[in-house]
Amino acid sequence: MSFQPCKILSLISPNQFLIQSQQQKTIIVGNGIPNFLTRSKLNVNQKALEIYFQQLQYVNKDAQYMTKTNQIQINGSDLIQEIKDETEIHLKLIGVQNEEAKQTQPVLDFIKQHRNKSIDAILVSFEGNILNFLYNKDTLISLIPNAIYIDEFAIQDQGYSKLMQKDWLNREFSITFKGTQILTVNHQRNFIHFPILKADLYPTSQKDSELGNEFYSSLISSGFAFITDWGKLNLPQNSFQLLFQNQEEAKKNNLGLWKNGELDRRMLNSVSSQRTGQIVEIIEANQYLVKTDKGILTIKLDRIFIEGLEAKEFARKILIGKQVHILEVGDNMPLQTIQLCDNNLDIEEELIANGWATPKENHPQLSKFKFQQFQQMNLLAKQRKIGQYSPELNWRIEDQTDQKQGKSVNEIIWSSIQRDKQTQKQSSVTTGIASKEDFQIEALVDKILPNGSFIITLLKYHSMVNFTIQGIAKLSEFAASFPNVTKYQEQRQQFSYNILMQRNTWIEFESFNILENMFYGKIYEKKNNRDTDFTLQLLREGLTFIKNNTEFYSKYEEAQKEAEKQKKGFWNESYAQFIIDFSQNKQTLKKQISNQGNIQKNENQQIQQVVVTAVNDCKEFYIRKENNPEFEDLEVQIEKAALIPLKKPVKKGTLCLATFSEDNRIYRAQVLQAFKNDKFLVKFIDYGNNDEVNYQDMGVLPAQFTNIPQQAKLCSLAYLRVPPSSHEYAEEASDQFRELLLDKQFDSKVAYTEKSTNRQFITLQPQSKPDELQFTINKIALEQGLGRIDNRVLYNPLKEFKNFEVEAKANGIGIWGFDDCLEDEKQFEDEYDYYDS
Repeated sequence: MSFQPCKILSLISPNQFLIQSQQQKTIIVGNGIPNFLTRSKLNVNQKALEIYFQQLQYVNKDAQYMTKTNQIQINGSDLIQEIKDETEIHLKLIGVQNEEAKQTQPVLDFIKQHRNKSIDAILVSFEGNILNFLYNKDTLISLIPNAIYIDEFAIQDQGYSKLMQKDWLNREFSITFKGTQILTVNHQRNFIHFPILKADLYPTSQKDSELGNEFYSSLISSGFAFITDWGKLNLPQNSFQLLFQNQEEAKKNNLGLWKNGELDRRMLNSVSSQRTGQIVEIIEANQYLVKTDKGILTIKLDRIFIEGLEAKEFARKILIGKQVHILEVGDNMPLQTIQLCDNNLDIEEELIANGWATPKENHPQLSKFKFQQFQQMNLLAKQRKIGQYSPELNWRIEDQTDQKQGKSVNEIIWSSIQRDKQTQKQSSVTTGIASKEDFQIEALVDKILPNGSFIITLLKYHSMVNFTIQGIAKLSEFAASFPNVTKYQEQRQQFSYNILMQRNTWIEFESFNILENMFYGKIYEKKNNRDTDFTLQLLREGLTFIKNNTEFYSKYEEAQKEAEKQKKGFWNESYAQFIIDFSQNKQTLKKQISNQGNIQKNENQQIQQVVVTAVNDCKEFYIRKENNPEFEDLEVQIEKAALIPLKKPVKKGTLCLATFSEDNRIYRAQVLQAFKNDKFLVKFIDYGNNDEVNYQDMGVLPAQFTNIPQQAKLCSLAYLRVPPSSHEYAEEASDQFRELLLDKQFDSKVAYTEKSTNRQFITLQPQSKPDELQFTINKIALEQGLGRIDNRVLYNPLKEFKNFEVEAKANGIGIWGFDDCLEDEKQFEDEYDYYDS
């Protein structure tokens, strides 16, 4: 075995050394332990740490190296050894770039305790311009020097690593903390404040600091660092002069960061940047949210002046949704800027060259060279009269309030939309050419609200408006009963944010609610392209469901069924179908007027055995399917359940358990109205009847009681028009209907459905009778004068029993016994009539 003399320069890890041979070559010996003592791995093998400290005494010692076995010896003892797995210890972390907000406070406490005090620690590793020191054998301190800035581009040169390993790794330093600067970043839309730890460093082996700092000098003279503004003001005069001379010599010799002259660091190739991201939002023209693999960052271009909506719109068109390099610029406390990945377009330069920004003179992070370059670009923009120097700036949010008419901005916008829509139709008639395009307006999505609504800018009318997608549910409506559903509302907001935020879209307006100050309609990502309907995307992701049927019902229903099948979004919850059924059977309290196109005939009428559980009046009653063992078992479980008090205040719409006063049993219910003295009006959703209950007789509806949808379905008798509530005969007719229907079993068929509300209009036939229309309650009601044939249902089969209506009318039976009904047909109009033309 042949050994050759060498010198141990530094200890990289417990079993890895940097040595120098007699031929003045540097060699790394041993396999090492990856990421030893770095901020990315703080769980350290305890045995390895002990060996590390034992090995430190051999640094700068003469040794013997055997090439064949890759071994190093001192006085015959091998230094390279296997380190067995033993107990891990977790080092305390003090320093920069903590990735968790909770780690911030320990850093501040440490700084407060040691501010302006000196401690001795060993330099154990370096990552970019961050230095890691091991203090007191249990704490890793990460910091940046105060007086110099280690340039991130220059240190990519291998010479930096060699210099640090050869001269400074494992050396002991005296550290004096001078304070912190707070870096604020946007992490997953939450602002987190990180302390940047800064300190003065002196090798403890250097006795006289007035003669200059050997550590600073070695980095500056090699071109790996430069003097910061803080260093110029606070270094001792002699020390500063020595470092300044070193820096000027490095510039003269084009070393390190000075290879390309005194340029802005960002001028180097952006590909060298280690971080990329996607622009997801333009906050201001010079401030952006960038999504990276580690979260959301806030990037602000602090070296330029910029303002105005026009400038923001210019930046949005260039950047939104694009991939960018994130670069650091300036000295001391670097700022961040961005370049586009696809063409290295510099956004600072682009804004200035197009007249939307001006450079900040004497900004500490803007070199004179770069300032002069920006100034030249700005001068050219002025000469070309572009950007803010243009005589006409058109992109404005205008105040269109009509003071004379007293109309609001949104009323005027709605009138303009209607007028422009009509103009397009008239143009088609005049020219004889049918328009193939729907009336859609280009809009910019400015904000996506948590409740699912949007704030959009209508580019044509230069105005911002509130907008909601028509015909779909906001899951937040059900949060009172199912708090877990709010997470899907948040997912919907994030999904909408990723696709629509600050994107150009096309809006098809359907209505305007002046009381809510809200526009309703549809959003399309591309003009006149139905396939880009954003409603379809929300339905496919399971982030909403159909609330009102529309002309595109079949497409929406298909998208919704796709999400249900794949259990996407809120369809993953057991109560999803429960919410759907409840929403579809919810009684409307507003007047709904529609035309014949609102009726959807049921071509496949299947018989279902049902029981009528509640009769509100002659128009509305509830049915429930018979012979449902699963529901019967559920009722047994509910009756045994304890009533867990509801959280106050109890809001209208809350689903709960409640005790029915007539039988003192517990049922599933929904709050309809709150009264004084902790009393509430509730509807029992499996029966359809209402009751007034006390707060103590109500409780939380557990999730396990939602796996079966609500059982009571709101229905009306098909083919009939019955007296409205305002009619004199209405109460008597309702009593007769209760006698005919309540608690009785029938064979039921769905004749047709009202699309806007999903209410079913059915026929009811006693189970002992043959399946023929003449035996139905519908025909009996006609015969007894409880209703009349609804002639507006074009396919009404009751017309074959017209003679019964004529006979009841001739004999003055039921409704026909009231003269006002005969004399004034309008008296018979139902205020909740869904079939007026």
